[in-house]
Amino acid sequence: MKLPLIISCFVLVGCQSTPYAMIDGSQSKISDADNYNVEIIAIDGAFQSGKLTKNIKPGYHTVHLSTTGPLRSKKASSTLVYPLLAKECMRYVVSAQHGPSNKDDWEIKVLDERLIPACTPSPAEPEVAVVIPDYAKPPSEVNCLMPSQLNNHTTPVVLFHSVAACIQSQDYNAAINGYFLAGAYVYFDTLRVTHKPSHAVVELIKKNSIWKLSALEQQHFEQKLAEFLASEQKKTACEWVATVAEPDYSPDYMLQHLPKAGATSNSATDLSVDIKATLFNATLKDYLGCPSPKA
Repeated sequence: MKLPLIISCFVLVGCQSTPYAMIDGSQSKISDADNYNVEIIAIDGAFQSGKLTKNIKPGYHTVHLSTTGPLRSKKASSTLVYPLLAKECMRYVVSAQHGPSNKDDWEIKVLDERLIPACTPSPAEPEVAVVIPDYAKPPSEVNCLMPSQLNNHTTPVVLFHSVAACIQSQDYNAAINGYFLAGAYVYFDTLRVTHKPSHAVVELIKKNSIWKLSALEQQHFEQKLAEFLASEQKKTACEWVATVAEPDYSPDYMLQHLPKAGATSNSATDLSVDIKATLFNATLKDYLGCPSPKA
């Protein structure tokens, strides 16, 4: 009879299960009258029939959550998108935070992320120390820079560190604008620095800036960014980036990383006005998904 053996697998620590993560929308704050549970409507496009909790595989997921709170207007959105980078054996407690004066105005609020005691994570791989070269670091400490402080001399090295500082201070408008400009300038630089191995420096810059943020901070930003991209504000950001114009700096941070023999900064910066305009239009249209600026 195999039943005792099966039961023992749940009792003994030696029986290892596949690591998982969990979304939990059932633990809204009782002390907050404007905080409600959320139902899980869909995960990565797969319908979930309104469950409050769901085990998921570790990794990136697009989760559609619906508030259980009251909505007064039929036009109010009952469902929002929650981008989640789920780690092994972590429970993500999420809720719907409604506005105190306008119940139709709500956002997804992450209340907690904590370990699942019954889950066994995969064996940890030894961490490899990442050395950030000086050319991938800003010359001095960077604070959260407002859009008015950014121009086409601001390099992605500075921009990504500014974005991280803005996220930490919860100035998401400044963070999103900086992120938009950083992405545009990185893409533009990859077009004018054609040596692909040099492009890997961007990952080092991110590791030293926005990827240093906590998982909770990153998720809050991803949520705000997803809402931003789905709104009319994206058009405004596109127009702002077009106004700032194409980069007016030498992409030394990229040229110095795994350089190609014989490559010089002049080859990447001595571009004609027409070529710069063509590359920047491609950046706006192909990378940011913006309409091409009018001539």
